[in-house]
Order: sequence, then C-alpha cells, then structure tokens
Amino acid sequence: MVDNIEIINNLTRELEKNDFSIDAHKVEKQKPEYSFVSDCEKLIQYDIEKTGMRSYSIKSNSERLRYKRRDHSNKKFSRYNYEFNMCVYEFENENVAKNKFEILEKAINSGQGYCNKIFNTKFVLKKNEIFEFSTMDEKSLTAMRYYVYFVQNQ
Repeated sequence: MVDNIEIINNLTRELEKNDFSIDAHKVEKQKPEYSFVSDCEKLIQYDIEKTGMRSYSIKSNSERLRYKRRDHSNKKFSRYNYEFNMCVYEFENENVAKNKFEILEKAINSGQGYCNKIFNTKFVLKKNEIFEFSTMDEKSLTAMRYYVYFVQNQ
C-alpha cells in the first residue's frame, strides 16, 4: 500500500509545472536492480536490492545549452537535459524506516561526504518510506536537490 501517494502526486505536479517528465516503473524479480552505499569509517558497503520497489526516472523536457571554452574543440556548444532517479523504499512501520534511514544517512555522510560523492545520493524519510534521489551527472545536482527539499517539506 502506497503511504505517501499525496507526496508523489504533488511532486509529479511540481515536475510537470517545471517542464520535467517522470516515468514510473516497478523493479521486477526477473531483472533485479541494486544500488549501494559505502560507509568509509566502518569499511562496509550496504547493497540495497530494489526488487518490488517503486522507481522513477525524472528528466527535463527542455534542453540546456552549455558553452565549451576549449580552443581545440570544433564543437562550441553542447546540449544536455537534467536527469536523476528516485526510488521509494517502503517498510513495515515508521520505527523500522527510521532505523534504516539513520544507517543510510551515517553511511552517506561518512568520510566527510566524499565516500559516496560520485553517486550524489540523498535520502528523505517520510513516515514509513525512504525516498532515494540519485544522479551521476553533476549538472543535474542542483535540480535534484530542489526536488529533495520539495519532498522534505511536504
């Protein structure tokens, strides 16, 4: 049972208002997906299986233009879209979700935040669900953080 359906609906409206598209899919058992978070202080890697979880791909519809300042490049402009992923992990109750969230937060912030920097992962706790936002694209980081704060403030 989806607990935070109102948050997803509000997020979808906000994304569409800002010219983003959101595609939802559920991770099937035949093709399991994983993400991981490393804890640099305890030297542990947490593998998170996404089977049965709700996963969303978010991408801007309008292209951004970036000027390349290299003299040796023939291509002076490059086009790109903001894109990031969101996965929702649902737990039995709020206490279990809070415990898992604390473990993930400690791991993600270990090593002064540099341990998992390449994946740019942020977690948000809402009731019995944890929202995971991630992107490997530095250009999409500001847009992703905006929607992390949006979900936090719901």
